[in-house]
Amino acid sequence: MKEISYRDAVYRFRRHLLVEKGYSGGTVKEYASDLSLFRDYLQENYDYPRDFSVKKIKSHEVAEFLGDIIIENNNSPVTRNRKLFSLRSFFKFLVKKNYLERDPTENIETSKTKSRAEPIYMKMNEARKYLRTIKKSDSRHKIRDLAIVKIFLYGGLRVSELVDLDLDNIDFDDETLMFFGKGNKERYVPLHEDVITAILDYLPEREKIDIKEEEDENALFLSSRGRRISVRTVQHMVKKYAKMAGLRNASKITPHKLRHTFASTLYQETKDLNVVKDLLGHSNISSTQIYTHTDAEQKRSAIDEFPDI
Repeated sequence: MKEISYRDAVYRFRRHLLVEKGYSGGTVKEYASDLSLFRDYLQENYDYPRDFSVKKIKSHEVAEFLGDIIIENNNSPVTRNRKLFSLRSFFKFLVKKNYLERDPTENIETSKTKSRAEPIYMKMNEARKYLRTIKKSDSRHKIRDLAIVKIFLYGGLRVSELVDLDLDNIDFDDETLMFFGKGNKERYVPLHEDVITAILDYLPEREKIDIKEEEDENALFLSSRGRRISVRTVQHMVKKYAKMAGLRNASKITPHKLRHTFASTLYQETKDLNVVKDLLGHSNISSTQIYTHTDAEQKRSAIDEFPDI
């Protein structure tokens, strides 16, 4: 297998489409846009470096990207399928050129165009079981991990927003988080009392950590090595506790799914899409409408309460 970076691979793929396939500049631009979006997703959600080997990409990362295209960006299944086709063409090209052994999209199926994906999320009893599992674990990081998970479940932050939090983003008097989120938009998130308590419990533990670099001195969450915690560390931690708790879909529980849990729970309690939209940091309310789903139990309850005819 030959080595090639993602950036160089995209460059060669674009030349392949233009020269060998004879595609128009507009079509090639669409392919390049999809590949750029995928690269940004890997960097934001899986802590990929600025440039990386194409051999690093995993099938489940492609599947997560395509799922979130529908859920988070409000894209239709048709759009999701087009992006899958772009990625599949790209990876097939790499396999053909001996840069990859196998295509990571080969087992990913197209979406049914008349259906819309509902987000994977925890129900309240599962969320409570998840938190209990962290509290009872023997992990030396459980106090930190509990604070992180509570911020996800009570605040709906993206994982990239959480790892970027600094100490001065917290206003303990006002009990809020103020930070710049996706698109460099200022976010204001009120903090639940449980979150405040969890952070206050964690701060004495944080004080014991020997911080290595000046750039990390203000980071809210630190690794045991004294560095700002990474996206990958948070992802691993979230999934680890989901498996320990024996949750359904445990292998699919990610920080993004905790964000879905927050949004779904908030909508079920308030029925106010504007509140959910603002707290999630969505720029368009259409992106928030995915959370108006009802689960199977709600549907069954509605039918059971239907009057006799």
